[in-house]
Amino acid sequence: MFKNKKVLCVMLARGGSRGVPGKNIKLINGKPLIYYTIEAVQNCEYFDRVILSTDSLEIANIANSYGVETPFIRPARLAGDKSKASDAIEHALKWIEENDKKYDLVQYIFPTAPFRTAEDIYNGFDVFRKNDADMVLSVCETEHPMFWENTLPENNSMKNFVMKKYRNKNRQLLPNSYRLNGCIFLAKWDVFYYKKDWFEQNTFAYIMPRERSIDIDTPYDFQLAEILMKERDEHRHSTAFNF
Repeated sequence: MFKNKKVLCVMLARGGSRGVPGKNIKLINGKPLIYYTIEAVQNCEYFDRVILSTDSLEIANIANSYGVETPFIRPARLAGDKSKASDAIEHALKWIEENDKKYDLVQYIFPTAPFRTAEDIYNGFDVFRKNDADMVLSVCETEHPMFWENTLPENNSMKNFVMKKYRNKNRQLLPNSYRLNGCIFLAKWDVFYYKKDWFEQNTFAYIMPRERSIDIDTPYDFQLAEILMKERDEHRHSTAFNF
């Protein structure tokens, strides 16, 4: 596997979703959303074990039908709207330590990014190896420069909304800015287990293309993903028969 390291992949998919009800198993281009992440994970050979952490028996059954095991059902207290992903991961790691073994690396992954590929997962491991990293997070370039963004006071005043040194500058002259895209979270087991903070000094970024960084949070995101997924599959089909 990955340089003689034992690697665990934990997929996180809770049953509740306010933005898009039933999001993780809602059909997108004829397949449940979670399928696309399962496909990417199963096409990566670095994982010694892949498990799903969910509070939903329905999600568990669907994931099981695609070959992903659900060794436990996540407690409801770790699956609410205000629950932290880090707490769900900690729960999964404790269960694994008690019932399996301790791994060297852990990657946790959400099913809400259907355009993430196995190539992206491999690239995350490459960043990890080349930098002797403790953690790797995926990012993508922002749609607009972060220097044009800010919070607003209660009266919506635009005073000092943009810093003076960035005012009246063309976008091309501004530094590139990036955002977390929620696709890749890779860490040394002990570093994550004890620090529970991704933004340590030895954390590095894997820069993903924006077109593979769509993370579904809203009905609009889902509609956009549906259109793009159909286009992608049509392109694959036409390419397969283009001799």
